[in-house]
Amino acid sequence: MKFFDFHSHPVLKQLFNDNPNIDSLIYRSDVAALPALCSDLPTIIESQTHQSQLADFQDEVIIGAALYSVESYVAKAVIPLRKYLKQNSQFKLSQKVLEDAKDNSMKPFKDFLMDRTLKKYLQSPSYNVLTKSSFSKSLPKNKVNVFFTVEGCHSLVDRPNFCDAANKYSPTEILGNLDKVQEKAKIIAVNLTHLQQSNLCNHAFGMQIADGNDFFPNGNGLTNDGRKVTQGLFDRAVCVDLKHMSYKSRKDLMSEIDAKKFKNVQPLICSHAGFTGTSFKNWAGSIQMVKNVKGSVYLEITKSLHSKNLGRRPGFPAFNASTINLFDEEIAWIVKNDGVIGISLDRRILGYIDLHDERPTGINSNSDVLVDKEFFSAEEWNALGIKKSQIGNTIDSDDILTSSELSECTEASITARNEFFSDHILNHLKHYFQVCKDHGISIAKAQKQITIGSDFDGLINPFANISTVQKMSDLKTYIRMNLLYFLKDLKDSKKWCSELNVDVFVEDLFYNNGYRFIKSRF
Repeated sequence: MKFFDFHSHPVLKQLFNDNPNIDSLIYRSDVAALPALCSDLPTIIESQTHQSQLADFQDEVIIGAALYSVESYVAKAVIPLRKYLKQNSQFKLSQKVLEDAKDNSMKPFKDFLMDRTLKKYLQSPSYNVLTKSSFSKSLPKNKVNVFFTVEGCHSLVDRPNFCDAANKYSPTEILGNLDKVQEKAKIIAVNLTHLQQSNLCNHAFGMQIADGNDFFPNGNGLTNDGRKVTQGLFDRAVCVDLKHMSYKSRKDLMSEIDAKKFKNVQPLICSHAGFTGTSFKNWAGSIQMVKNVKGSVYLEITKSLHSKNLGRRPGFPAFNASTINLFDEEIAWIVKNDGVIGISLDRRILGYIDLHDERPTGINSNSDVLVDKEFFSAEEWNALGIKKSQIGNTIDSDDILTSSELSECTEASITARNEFFSDHILNHLKHYFQVCKDHGISIAKAQKQITIGSDFDGLINPFANISTVQKMSDLKTYIRMNLLYFLKDLKDSKKWCSELNVDVFVEDLFYNNGYRFIKSRF
């Protein structure tokens, strides 16, 4: 099968070895027995998109490899995970490498991105680095065809690898180092920010595996430094990847593009996205709690099942309504402006909450109502202009996902559980098309601007039945066989689902759309 993935990290996990070997694999069995029994760590740790796994496709494979240097606070958060590995596997997560990243003695750009990461791809016989001439003939089937993105502008500086009052990322250094990368390989897109605070723009809270204090946003939208970097990217024909930007930052950027404040504008992408399942104007109605926590604003958002549109319950998936995901208005804007959305395969991003997750019902709660949680800076929260009267005004006790309903979906049988998991992807596809239809975008156009952006090997937690790229053919078959039935089961989508040729669409989703877009960028 032909396969395209807009965003993944094929060699990242191997790079945390003292002596990186990208041909090595990370196994579930590297995790000690006790954590293996009581957590999802084995699923998170194992190799998910290794070149040997991709070889199973025996066809053209194109992977968007994210060039990413671990931030100081992220390294600090990962160090404690070492103790959960078996003693003879701890070398795979080097204490020294993580400490050096934490202390900035390993330079993000020179040492990690260029020497430890990009060089590995360029020298490996397993990878075919794409160029403009690559598309003049059929792509090789015996190698992984790879293009590059940069995840976070912190990866393009050497000092510092964190921001505070005294430390800022330099737009001049970022763009200068980007030029150095492009002397060796084309960069398709850059994420302005990632998991910790940047002086370029505010980020959406996204760190779920550690104490969140270091990762609370404290900015307010897009900054002048961020505008300088954005213009520099556009001038170099590089796309901005919206993932990890806060909602206010994304809104600022789209509004300023609409106001023609940038020249040489390139399409905006969201390479590994999930959807909130709602418009921003309706979002506040599902918020059940707003609370000040350690100088930040903490939110709990109920998970609507859109039950008035449902043909069945239980077993229907909900969305993750935190603002790391896209609102309806943003989906439509990206598509209308010829961008591309890659669907993440991180189960949290797709809306799944496990009953064993930390506080799935929120803080200080005895309820069984499942919630999405996030943190805002006080400044950005106030800038959103949400009125107190809007908070929680659409919560319907008959339309929310509860722990008891989730148990019914996941404990009945393995077959029923796997269908429930896969239906989170069907739900995203349905929502994508519905939003496009509601905003006057034809199904034919919408079908060409969505692809897979798995985020595999980026320390994500995938569904158990889609745990590695080797399961991708199963997912493709599931979508082909079930998407139309899924659409016909809902009151709104059954009105337009006949406009979608599912057999054509799955080929577009899993390969053609990504291929066309990337080819156009060289």
